[in-house]
Amino acid sequence: MITSTVIFSFIVGAVSGLIIVSAALWAKDLGLRMNAWKWLLVILWYLLFNFFIFLDFTLIGEGEAEAGLRMLLFQGIVMIVLGVGLVRLLWVGREKTTS
Repeated sequence: MITSTVIFSFIVGAVSGLIIVSAALWAKDLGLRMNAWKWLLVILWYLLFNFFIFLDFTLIGEGEAEAGLRMLLFQGIVMIVLGVGLVRLLWVGREKTTS
């Protein structure tokens, strides 16, 4: 039986596939010098982001809307801070590209 959860998971998987395929091109266009540990940090951030989204909206769907929204707020702040730190780390040593 196809439910809304199955459709949502399919959409998230398809979008994740597009993100994974285009990440290398995106890094090259920005002139980022990526190595294995930087890619690992990017992958971990993205997995943590997806985990938090699924966790929070599962709580909301199970009738614990207040807990889900509080966690969404807290984890959103955490992910923004981690994302800014990751971008700053990736931006260091960037090749200057001229257009």
